[in-house]
Amino acid sequence: RAANKKAPSTPSPWLRSLASFQSRMHWRSHFIQKLESQPSLEKQDQCLAFSHLRRQPDDFNEKYFEAWCEGRTGFSFVDACMRSLIDTGWLNFRMRAMLVSFATYNLWLDWKKIAGHLARLFLDYEPGIHYPQLQMQAGTTGINAMRVYNVTKQGRDQDPSGVFIKKYVPELAAVPDEYIHEPHTMPASLQKKCGVIIGDGMGDNGKKSKGIFQTQQSTKILPSKECIYYPSPIVDEKITAKSAKDKLSAVRKQDSTKREAEQVYLKHGSRRTNGDRDGSKPKALSSKAKRIKEDNAQQSLLKSWSQSQDRKTRNEKEMSPSDSSGVEILDSTENPVSATSVSKSPSISSLLSQQKGANKSAKQKEWSCTACTYLNNKPLGLVCDMCGSIRERSN
Repeated sequence: RAANKKAPSTPSPWLRSLASFQSRMHWRSHFIQKLESQPSLEKQDQCLAFSHLRRQPDDFNEKYFEAWCEGRTGFSFVDACMRSLIDTGWLNFRMRAMLVSFATYNLWLDWKKIAGHLARLFLDYEPGIHYPQLQMQAGTTGINAMRVYNVTKQGRDQDPSGVFIKKYVPELAAVPDEYIHEPHTMPASLQKKCGVIIGDGMGDNGKKSKGIFQTQQSTKILPSKECIYYPSPIVDEKITAKSAKDKLSAVRKQDSTKREAEQVYLKHGSRRTNGDRDGSKPKALSSKAKRIKEDNAQQSLLKSWSQSQDRKTRNEKEMSPSDSSGVEILDSTENPVSATSVSKSPSISSLLSQQKGANKSAKQKEWSCTACTYLNNKPLGLVCDMCGSIRERSN
C-alpha cells in the first residue's frame, strides 16, 4: 500500500493486483466474521422477513434441482459451468454467483437446499464465505441488491464463441456459434444436420433417441449412430426472473422488512465510507437508520444523566433531611426523572448540543480494532461495531 501511494498516478498492474488481493483478504475476514458472530446464518435467513419465500409446499421442484445439479438445464452456459465445477472443483466468482442466482431465482430453489451440493464440489469451500454469499445471491440479506443474472447474456459476454461450452457440453460440439447459447432455437433441419436433438428426444417414429447417459455426477456421451439428445430449457428465463423479482420486491417494500434490514446492516454491514458497494447504497445508510443510532445515543446519555441526578438527590437527602424553610425533600423514587423532563432541562439540552457539536467537529477517521482488525468509522466510538471489544486509545 505504501509503494502504491508513492507510485505515479497510474500505478503498475502489479501494484493494482496486490491492492486487489489485499482487498479480497479484507472481505474474506469480513464474511468469516459474519458467520462467527451469528452462526445461525447457516440455517436461517439473515433477514427473517424473507423466511417464507421458496419454502411453501409446492415451491421446491425436485426435477429442477436434479437438472441443475447435473448440468442439464437446457441453458448451455449454466450447464457448462456446473459440469466444469463437477469436473475440476473450481469456478470463478461470477460464474458461482450466476449458478446460485439461476437456482434461487429462475428455478425458485431454497438456498439451503443447494448449499450442500455446492459445498461438496468447491475445493476452496469455506463456511464463513459460503453461507453469507449464498444468502446475498439469493436476496435474503435485506441489505443487498437483487442479483438476477441473465444467463444467456452472461454466456454471450464470457464465452462468445462457445469454446468453454463445447468443452464441457460435448453434445453441442457441432452446433454453430450463432446457436451455441440458445441451441433450442435451431431449426429442426439444422439439428438433424448437427446430429443433436433439442427437446425430449422423440423422433417421428416415437422412439426416444439414444446416445446420452445421465448420472448425478456427470453426463457421458455413449457411442451411437443415432442423434444425441440435449434438453430444451426447463424454464422460461424471462418469465421466471420477473416472477422471482416481483415476489422479493413485495417483501422488500414492507416497512417491517425495512426496519429489520436496518438492524441487519447495523450488525453485519460493511462500514466502508467510499460509497463503493456494487453501485447501490444500503438501506441502512438512510437518514432513518442514522436517526435511530442518534436516538439510541441520546437515550444512553439521558439515562446516565438521570442516574447521576438520582445519586445527587440521595446524597443531598442524607446530608440534609429538610431545607431551611422546613420543606421535606422528596425521595427520587417518589419523583422520578423522566426522559421527557430531562430532555427539556437546560443542562441536558446543553449536553446534547455539545455531544452533537463534538460529533460534527470530530475528525472523521477510521480506527482499527486491536482484537478483530475491523475498521470502524465512528471516531468517538468506544467499542468495536463488529466484535464489541473496548477501544484502546493511543497515547
